[in-house]
Amino acid sequence: MDKLNSLVIFVRAAQYLSFSEAARQLGTSPSTVSKAVLRLEEDMGIRLMNRTTRSITLTADGEAFYNRCRQILAELEEAELEVKRSLTTPTGTLRIDLSSELARLHIIPALPRFLAQYPDLKVDVSLTNRMVDLIEESIDAVVRIGIGKDNRLIMQRLATAKFIVCAAPNYLQKYGTPTTIADLHNHNCINFISAWTGKSYDWRLQQDGEEISLAVEGNIRLDNGEAILATAIAGVGIAQLYNYVAAGTIAEGKLKPILQHYALPGSPISIVYPQRRHLSAKVHAFVEFMQELMNALKRTGVVD
Repeated sequence: MDKLNSLVIFVRAAQYLSFSEAARQLGTSPSTVSKAVLRLEEDMGIRLMNRTTRSITLTADGEAFYNRCRQILAELEEAELEVKRSLTTPTGTLRIDLSSELARLHIIPALPRFLAQYPDLKVDVSLTNRMVDLIEESIDAVVRIGIGKDNRLIMQRLATAKFIVCAAPNYLQKYGTPTTIADLHNHNCINFISAWTGKSYDWRLQQDGEEISLAVEGNIRLDNGEAILATAIAGVGIAQLYNYVAAGTIAEGKLKPILQHYALPGSPISIVYPQRRHLSAKVHAFVEFMQELMNALKRTGVVD
């Protein structure tokens, strides 16, 4: 830091060819300026300035060094301004990873509004449901369903996603409407499977205030929520879907919710980002955007 201060003092003295003017500009004394330049010369082992009682001139080495230092300090100042600007104005590239169905159905359609609001910002988006390491993978923020545990991260709850058991009216008319959990064993249930393991996920319900996991049976298994939605609408069977996937088709009458008194309270929809002393403007802007979007979805009953 002392070397950097000496460089700043030298550049100002070389700019004005005056220790007193350099001192006035820097808010210090001429002797301080003189000593800083002398110390720099001693450290480098070369003379940078010729001094007389009347004037100061740069040596050839001093002229070359001045031009280089001026460029370096200008770039350093620009870098500092760029960092400060990133804390106040969303700029650069925002890297986000989003829960896939929530993203495709609701976040991606709203992103043009976000981009229009911040024209200096670029957004890299990946859609996965896997656990990502934000720090290792240099991801600025993720949106996830459920609760994670990592003390390096901030998790901010935005809304609640609830599971809805539902089926098409024509399916229920043909096969009847189940009224208890046990009735599901007599129905064709659409299974959600892991894309990585191929194993079916149990349905999550509650009975007598306790959460239960229920293995259901059916003739079709899918690894995508939107595909399950389309299959249920087609009348193939009963599905369990998040409300943000099924809410629109339920409102349109294409699906009918059933077994609602067995529904769980729900899981948090959260935005997650690394802990930092100063949150960058681009992440702060995205957090605000997600808060506004989730509040709008709450008003229409898509999430809770």
